[in-house]
Amino acid sequence: MTDRILIAEDEVDLLHGLGRTIEMELDCDIALAQNGKDALAIIQRQPVDLLLTDIRMPDMDGMELLKRTRDFDPYITVVVMTAYGTIEQAVDAIKNGAYDFITKPFEEQQILHLLGKGLERNRLIRENQRLQQQVAGRRTFQGMIGASPAMTEAFKTIQMLGRTDVTVLIRGESGTGKEMAARAIHARSRRKNREMVTVNCPALPENILESELFGYRKGAFTNATQDKAGLFAKAQGSTIFLDEIGDLSAPLQTKLLRVLQEKEIKPLGDNRTTTVDVRILASTNQDLEEKIKDHSFREDLYYRLNVAQLTLEPLRQRREDIPLLADHFLKAAARELNTGVKTLSSRVMERFLAHAWPGNVRELENTIQGLTALVTGDTIEERHLPAFKTDSRQDFDLPDMTSPYKPLKEHLLEQFTTAYVTQLLARTRGNISLAAQQSRIKRQSLQKILKRYGIDPAQFRE
Repeated sequence: MTDRILIAEDEVDLLHGLGRTIEMELDCDIALAQNGKDALAIIQRQPVDLLLTDIRMPDMDGMELLKRTRDFDPYITVVVMTAYGTIEQAVDAIKNGAYDFITKPFEEQQILHLLGKGLERNRLIRENQRLQQQVAGRRTFQGMIGASPAMTEAFKTIQMLGRTDVTVLIRGESGTGKEMAARAIHARSRRKNREMVTVNCPALPENILESELFGYRKGAFTNATQDKAGLFAKAQGSTIFLDEIGDLSAPLQTKLLRVLQEKEIKPLGDNRTTTVDVRILASTNQDLEEKIKDHSFREDLYYRLNVAQLTLEPLRQRREDIPLLADHFLKAAARELNTGVKTLSSRVMERFLAHAWPGNVRELENTIQGLTALVTGDTIEERHLPAFKTDSRQDFDLPDMTSPYKPLKEHLLEQFTTAYVTQLLARTRGNISLAAQQSRIKRQSLQKILKRYGIDPAQFRE
């Protein structure tokens, strides 16, 4: 789609001269207006990516046009032109939402460079807006499930990372779905037609892991009776996922750093290096910054791995996703165990929403699978739950108590509100009127709370 620039300028010769130059050099569509009112009319009837406007114009000046433009479409990039001596107005324009300003008289290359950067900014904003609309309200994405703000943001980030080839560090507690996120990034990438190679770093001893990663030559060690290609070679042209990278030994960290820096591997027993084209995704549930401080993790490797970062929130911080996940796992367990799909009683859902889930999504999945196998009836009742899930106390994730009072208070208030409202909706099966009545919160206020925290009452309805 061709970019469109609208120029608003009351000096006719300058207006048409700018139009011809910009259209030819930037390969874009140009619209012209001799005053602010005409410019606003154009903005209101056709798409505009960038507005270049003079500040001083009759009828409606550039400052008023900027305000009216941002009221109509806040995503339009606005550049203001100002004569020497009115820099103060230009600064005010930036404070009111303009992208940049340029002082007359200006060089042709100067204005072209500024407009080019403005169009680039606009494309990024529009793409981000499109991705947000695309994932808004989505409950599943590449096998991942969630409708909370945290998961919506994660889905958007995965989409953007899939379009690049950068190294990504995926962070999160055990059971949050880091490997699934890696597979989602790979599935959205240009490498998707080749299988992603997964390496569980803590599962293998150091000497075996090295030979598995980089391969070896015949005679490199006892029982090396033939050449063997490593996992990096297997992942040529594809993606390799290094799960729990924080457990790598110091020697392996050094070898991995070489792969990231030089794009080369050196099999055991070989004097030659081999070039590889492999995208690296890594995950960790550890505090790598602390490991850097105690010198158990290389700082240079950390920065090579952390080119882009994706953080998956623990389940206790996105409790509104629990009903969605529970429904999915109940159906999956029924298929796997060849039973009818069971339902959770409202009291069970309350317990699920109150539980801290230290094992996160994996713990929820295993719990539901076990209950599906053991419960003979169609409904899973409170009496069927393991003892640790019958504790009705709310487990809150207390932040660092040395931090300032106000952000701590806001953090805990958000946790309490989310937990309270999700339990409330579970009891009332998503009935807003009944929830408002039971909580003694005005219906309109309750709806505002739901909107603020991204909680969809529909997911609680049976």
